[in-house]
Amino acid sequence: MPPAAPPLYPPLAGRRAFEAPRALGLASGLLVALALQPPSAQTNPLSAKELKAPPASQALEAFTATSTVRVNVNAVIGGLRYDGSAVDGGANTAAGFPLLNALTISHDARLTIDTSFTGQDLFRVLLRSGNFGSSGFFSNPPTPLSRLDFAFAEPLCRVEDASCSRNLVSVNRAYFQIPLGPEIRLTAGSRLVQLDLLPVWPSLANDSPILDLFQRAGAAGAYSRRLGSGFGAWWQPEGRLRGLSIAYAAVAPQADNGSPGEGGLFTAAGGQTNTVQVAYTRPTWNFTAAYTRNGQHALLRGTPLASQLAADCRDGAIHSWSLAGYWQPADAGWIPSISAGWGLDRFAFSTTPVAGLSGVRTTSWSVGLNWSDVLSSGNSVTLAVGAPAHVIGLEGVAGVDDSGLALEASSLIPISDTFSLTPAVFWLSRPRGAMGATASLTEALGPGRGPAATLGVWGGLVRASLRF
Repeated sequence: MPPAAPPLYPPLAGRRAFEAPRALGLASGLLVALALQPPSAQTNPLSAKELKAPPASQALEAFTATSTVRVNVNAVIGGLRYDGSAVDGGANTAAGFPLLNALTISHDARLTIDTSFTGQDLFRVLLRSGNFGSSGFFSNPPTPLSRLDFAFAEPLCRVEDASCSRNLVSVNRAYFQIPLGPEIRLTAGSRLVQLDLLPVWPSLANDSPILDLFQRAGAAGAYSRRLGSGFGAWWQPEGRLRGLSIAYAAVAPQADNGSPGEGGLFTAAGGQTNTVQVAYTRPTWNFTAAYTRNGQHALLRGTPLASQLAADCRDGAIHSWSLAGYWQPADAGWIPSISAGWGLDRFAFSTTPVAGLSGVRTTSWSVGLNWSDVLSSGNSVTLAVGAPAHVIGLEGVAGVDDSGLALEASSLIPISDTFSLTPAVFWLSRPRGAMGATASLTEALGPGRGPAATLGVWGGLVRASLRF
C-alpha cells in the first residue's frame, strides 16, 4: 500500500523571491504533522488533481521552502500457534525449521521528512528502524506468510548471530517528485518502493493493515512492492477524462551494484520491476488494471514453492497481470466498503532450479470488507479473505496442490488523535502449500515425493500505533 497523506503544501503562485538564508535554513518551514501515513485508497500525496488555486492574498507572497516532520511508531504484542502433521511438538519444529511461537513484543519506528521548494514538488526522506527480525511476524522460515504489513528489521540478523548489529536506523525512502504541468507528475529516487510511483491504490481495506499478503490488492506479482532505485510518471487528466490515471513505474533493487553480472540499472542481474497501471476512479468506486514485468531474483510473496521458484529462476522474467477495484457507500454505516483483487503470473525463464521444469503459473486473490464509524466515530472493522500467490500450473514436471486460504479480522479503536489500538486475529490454512514437510524444491517437485504434510497457523496480536 502506498504511503499517502493529505496534501502537505498548499501551492502558492506568484513571484519566487528566494533569500539565501531562508532557502538554506528551511527556517520558516518546520511544522509537525499530526497525521499518520494512512494508506489512502485513492491518490498519492501532492497528486496533480489535489493542487488547488491559492488565495489572492497568498499569490502576492514569495514561497519559502517548507518542511514537515512526522513520526509513526507501531508496537505489537502477539504470537502464533501451529498445528498439523508437519509439527514436531517435542523439538518445536516444522519442515526442519524452528517454530517462532513465543509471545513477543516488537516495534517499527518511522521518521518522515517532507520538503517542498515550490509548493507543488515533494522531496521525501524516510528514516526507519525496527526489531521484528527474530519474531514470527517477519521473515519467519516455517510460515513466511505470517509477515505483518508494517514489520521491519534491517539488517536481517540470524537469531544465533551475536555479532550482527541490530536496531539500526536506515534510509528507507529518498525520492523527489515534481509536476510537469497540471496533469503529469514525475518521480525519481535512489530509495523508493513500487507503490510510491503509482497514483492509485485499488483497495479500501487498509485502515490499520495487519497481514502483508492482504496489502497487495490480491495480486502479489503485479504489486510486488519492490524496494530499490527507480523512476516513474503518471498522468491524471482534468475535464471530461477526470478520474482516469495512467502510470509507469520502474524499480531496480540492485541498482547500486556496479557489477553488470550482479546488479545495475537496465541489466538482467538488476532484477528490475516495470509496472504499467491504468485506473478509473469515481467518488464511490474504482477499477484498476495493472501489468508488471518482474526480472530475475523476483519478489513474489506467496507460498514457499511460488516464492522460491520466482527467486531462483534465471534468464527471463515473470509476467504478472492484475484486476482490482473497490466500491463504498456514499455514507458510512452498516453497509461495508468492498475491495477485491485478482492476479495471474506466468514464469518465462530459460533456466530453472528444478530439472525438467520449463514453465510455471501462479495466481492469487483477495476480498476485503471494511465498516467505518462502527459504534462511534473513527472506529472501523475489517474482514479479509483470500489466497496467497500459489502454483496452479507446472510444465515439464507433475503438478502439485499448492493452494491455501487466509483469513483476517481486525478492529481499529482510536484512543486519541495520536494513539490507536488494533486487536487482530488471522488464520492461514496451508501457509507452506505443497512444501509442508520440506524446504527443498527438488523434494517438493521430484518424482519420489509423497503426500504433503499438513501445517496451519493461527495468529493473535494487538497493534498500538502512535503518530505525531
